[in-house]
Amino acid sequence: MAKLIPFPARRVHRTAEIVLLLASSREMLCGPVPWSNRPATPEALGNMLQRLALVRPTALLVLESVVADILAQIAT
Repeated sequence: MAKLIPFPARRVHRTAEIVLLLASSREMLCGPVPWSNRPATPEALGNMLQRLALVRPTALLVLESVVADILAQIAT
């Protein structure tokens, strides 16, 4: 019976990694490009609620009552 040659799994894995690295483009290897015109961060909750109070005061009253009901249910 012939002597079995072990499968070189580690060498095949290493060769596959090298081939993938050589075949990949520079965009895939480098990190994302930072934004030059990045939008401003979103407003804080307090600022949004103040703006909502000016634009739609009734919506703010509904929101306040929903939050009050939820807090009351949590408290009990």
